[in-house]
Amino acid sequence: MVQVLPAELIKQGQQTISGNVMGLVPGNGSLTPRFILVGEAPGATEVTAQQPFTGRAGVELDKSLTQLGVTRADIFITSAYHSRPFRVVTKTHKRTGATYQKMDNRPPTKRELMRQAFLLDYELAHLPTDLILTIGNVGLQRLLGPTYRVGAVHGQLLTGPIQRYDTAKKVFVPTQKHYRVMPTFHPAAVFYNRQIQADLTADLAQFKQLL
Repeated sequence: MVQVLPAELIKQGQQTISGNVMGLVPGNGSLTPRFILVGEAPGATEVTAQQPFTGRAGVELDKSLTQLGVTRADIFITSAYHSRPFRVVTKTHKRTGATYQKMDNRPPTKRELMRQAFLLDYELAHLPTDLILTIGNVGLQRLLGPTYRVGAVHGQLLTGPIQRYDTAKKVFVPTQKHYRVMPTFHPAAVFYNRQIQADLTADLAQFKQLL
């Protein structure tokens, strides 16, 4: 597994980390991938392992890749946001009743996505494929805009430019290159809603036809 981001960009990405954000996990995989998978953001396990999708969601992702007939070595896996955004929450221990604080994952904010947009933009610009599988709303909206919802467009092949961040204008603008983007659900979503599993399986069957 190799990464596309050069050391100087990783360093720049690390300089964007502030507040309730930790670590930085570059995308990695094949430099001639059959497709690019764009997720949301790394969690605690991914930050520790420096590898996308190594936690509980990674187990579900590997099941999806098996359905597609590919391995991680065949594709490139990255995220809309390369650091772990978190919030500190107070929990109550079920057995003892004692309270404690815990860092829970949260979606990246629009400002955070803009600050690190150059990382994903660089990866996509330096990989030869135009085929992208997005999982979850954050990856989808980072590429196609905030009006898109995975529940409405999952399993559809969306063709055209995607968004890149123009640092001079401080806005997202369309790329000159056209891409084929298919959205589907985040593998972790099946933990909370098992009904999604049937839709995810159908989406992957559709996507497999493109490979």
